[in-house]
Amino acid sequence: MKLIHYKNLPDAVTGSVVSVGNFDGIHKGHEALIKEVVQRARDKNLASIIVTFDPHTRSVVQADSVQPVLSTLEEKAFLLEPFGVDYCAWIPFDRKFAALSAEEFADTVLAGSMRAQEWVMGEEHTFGRGHAGNKNLLQSGLVRNHIYIFPVASLKREGTIVSSTEIRKKIVEGNVEDAVAMLGHPYLVSAKRVSGIQQGSQMGFPTLNFARPVSNKVLPPPGVYAAMLEHGAKKWRGAFYFGNCPTFSNRDFHLEFHEFDFTGEVPGEGETAHLWLHALVRKDATFATQDELVHQMKKDVTSIQNFFAGEGLCR
Repeated sequence: MKLIHYKNLPDAVTGSVVSVGNFDGIHKGHEALIKEVVQRARDKNLASIIVTFDPHTRSVVQADSVQPVLSTLEEKAFLLEPFGVDYCAWIPFDRKFAALSAEEFADTVLAGSMRAQEWVMGEEHTFGRGHAGNKNLLQSGLVRNHIYIFPVASLKREGTIVSSTEIRKKIVEGNVEDAVAMLGHPYLVSAKRVSGIQQGSQMGFPTLNFARPVSNKVLPPPGVYAAMLEHGAKKWRGAFYFGNCPTFSNRDFHLEFHEFDFTGEVPGEGETAHLWLHALVRKDATFATQDELVHQMKKDVTSIQNFFAGEGLCR
C-alpha cells in the first residue's frame, strides 16, 4: 500500500473504488467499509483507495478546541496495510477545503482526483459544507459522474455504535481492553526510540525508551500495560510503562518498554517502533522505596506473562 497526497494518484490508475472519512483508529466499524472497498475493487480490476484527512476534520471545523486522535496519518497507513488497500490518499484539511460544497467535493476529489467509479460509505456518512452531502444526494446527483454508491450499516457492540468517539472515551478512562474489543486490534502507539538514563537496568528491568507522541494523540492513564513491541519483522511481548516515575521525584513524562527476552535486532535510537497496548495492568503510583517498586514490577511482569498465556490479569 502507498500513502499519497490526494492529487498525486498515478496516471496508470484509470478507475477506483473509494471510501472517505477520518478513519481515526481504523476500528471494527471501519473494517467493514475497507473490506468492501478492497473486494469491489478486485472484482472490477480497479484501484482500492481509502481517502482520509489530516488534520482531523473536527480540528478545523471546531477550531476552538484541540481534537484528540487515536491515529496519526502514518499510523493510519500502517493499520491499513493488512487489508490489502492499494492507496491511502490524504487530504490536507483546512478551512478552504472545508468550504467545498458536497457537489464540488464529488466533482473535484471523487470524480476528478480519485477517478472513482464506486464509493463505499457509512450509512449515516455526510460530507461537504454544512454536512449537506449524503447517500441520497449522491445517488440522485452523481449519475453524470457514473459513481455508484454502496452504503454500509453502522456496526454495534452491546447496543452501542462502534465509533472513534466511543473508543477515545474508553482509552482515556483506562478501559483499554474494551477499546481493543471495539478496535479489533490492540491500541497502536508509534514512537521514536530515544536514549534513557538506564534506571530500569539498575533495578533489573532493562527498557527501551521512546519519545512522547504528538500532543493530541490519545493516551490512556499513566501506568503499566501488557503490550507488544513491533519493529521490522519482529514482535516482542513485554511491559509498557509511561508516566513521570513519581517514585523518583517526577522525571519528565516518557515511554519505556521492558521485553521479557529480546531476540533479534531492536530498534536503534531515532527509529520508529510500533507499540501495541493490550490491557492496563495498573495505574501509576508512588512507592515509598525503590525496593517496594521493584517488588511491584516483578508482580507486573508475572501478571503480563499470565495475560499473554491466556490466564487473564492478576490485579
